[in-house]
Amino acid sequence: MEIYFSLSHIFCTFAVTKLIMSRRWLHIICWLLSLAALSYLIYRLIIFDGYDSLWSVLSTAAATQWMAIVVALLLLPAQLIIESRKWQLMLRGLADISLLESWQQVLYGYVAAFITPYRLGEYPARLLRMGYSLNDWNGFIGGWRDWLIDWRKWIKVLGLHILRYIVWMLQLWAILAFSGITLTPLQALVAIPAYYIIITFAPSLPAAEVALKGGWAAIVFGAYTDNAPAILIAVTLVWIINTVLPTLIGLIYTKK
Repeated sequence: MEIYFSLSHIFCTFAVTKLIMSRRWLHIICWLLSLAALSYLIYRLIIFDGYDSLWSVLSTAAATQWMAIVVALLLLPAQLIIESRKWQLMLRGLADISLLESWQQVLYGYVAAFITPYRLGEYPARLLRMGYSLNDWNGFIGGWRDWLIDWRKWIKVLGLHILRYIVWMLQLWAILAFSGITLTPLQALVAIPAYYIIITFAPSLPAAEVALKGGWAAIVFGAYTDNAPAILIAVTLVWIINTVLPTLIGLIYTKK
């Protein structure tokens, strides 16, 4: 489903992106997006009302719990590299980009995704960022038929997409353990995929992302624990690690 929407976003943004290929406009638009994302991030951090609970978990965590959060943090670059490789493959047949360029475009996509409903700005922002290094946009758009029928490429893209979800699930398992919610491998294998399936298809808005996902997490993981605050803390930490940190890194790349 996400791959389908990804392809739709790419097609829908070809014409728009071509109109703004002037480097001057690219520079202005990228900075406006970055400033909007930074302002929104600061606002979200100011209005967040769970700092007391978060500090309580952090101050009382045991060594094994800290190991779990370290694992979750180490998995962040792993899933970003997977997504960068997937984006690189998705563009094969239209443009040849390095893994580093793909990494930068993926991170900038986080910036736009952060301030747009349903993350709709993510793929247009990646294409916008790619405009700095792509010289022949006519050739880029003209090769879409060959790009679309390369089924071997799309099988690899699907495999990387599944692999990224596996990494996300391992991250959530580790963060739940850090928050004091211990799941057996069998429980994790049932509950965590169910949670990700639900939040993938459930309506969501950036302004209420933590609250909405926290509600679904309370329903899914409530079968294994009655510690609702710990569930909310876990969802908050997932949001910080997998959304806030990549967005900040994307903003740093924009500054460079």
